[in-house]
Amino acid sequence: MEIKIQPKFRSLVWGNWKINELFNVQSELPIGEVWLLSGHQLYETTMENGMTINEYGKSIYDGKYPKFPLLIKLVSTNQWLSVQVHPDDAFARQIEHEPWGKSEAWYFLEDGEFAICEDVETMKELIAQDRLSQLKDILTFVKVKKGTFVYLPAGTVHALGPNSTVIEVQQTSDLTYRIYDWGRPREIHLNKALQVARQVRIPDIVFEHINCLKTPYFTMQFLDKSNRDDTISNLKVSKLHISIPTELSVDFSASVIEAEEGESAQELPRFLKEDFPSILVYNFI
Repeated sequence: MEIKIQPKFRSLVWGNWKINELFNVQSELPIGEVWLLSGHQLYETTMENGMTINEYGKSIYDGKYPKFPLLIKLVSTNQWLSVQVHPDDAFARQIEHEPWGKSEAWYFLEDGEFAICEDVETMKELIAQDRLSQLKDILTFVKVKKGTFVYLPAGTVHALGPNSTVIEVQQTSDLTYRIYDWGRPREIHLNKALQVARQVRIPDIVFEHINCLKTPYFTMQFLDKSNRDDTISNLKVSKLHISIPTELSVDFSASVIEAEEGESAQELPRFLKEDFPSILVYNFI
């Protein structure tokens, strides 16, 4: 069974007016995020059958989670996002009284860039010395090609760059601690950021020339004509799959694919259009 999800739009100072044009959305600020699947209270998405994703989820995982555990967005930029960091589960529960922190992954739909801080100790020294404006001097800037996966475990100090469009898959959380905002007058959250930031290296998080990214929280699989049949034949049965196209269009949306009782992964092809490349997300419940 396949059910489409109705997206929600979030306008942000760093957003991309091209997304407004594509979806014919009017907003004071450009759209930066399209929430494709969300059980988060900020933008809870609804399925085409009228159920919210949380209502649907409860029928699947029988109260195991307080809300749908996965959040998927289309993120598109025309400016740098803030240099920011997200907490892990333990910090989120103890300090924020939220069920999850935020580990996330990006799949780049076109060439783009991002930055991370590989030297957290020097960052802490700059902050202690009130030299935050020099933070950009110790960031590592990375240009990536279309089709690159980037995994950002909680604690990674990072920023998505301008002119970048990604599918973002993450734990259900909107906990973000802003460290540096490129001169924009928005609130920063240094105390909490310093508590959760940890050392991460570029080679450990950037994955080129692969079709599958496995994380502790979900798996992302790229599918197209070249690997579709072999990939599907090797998939283990999963109760739920989420399908997201990798080509933008006016009806761009995510779909839930639910395995009926007795169905196997080999029956997925009837829900996946052969001519349309996509990201398949699973192993999250």
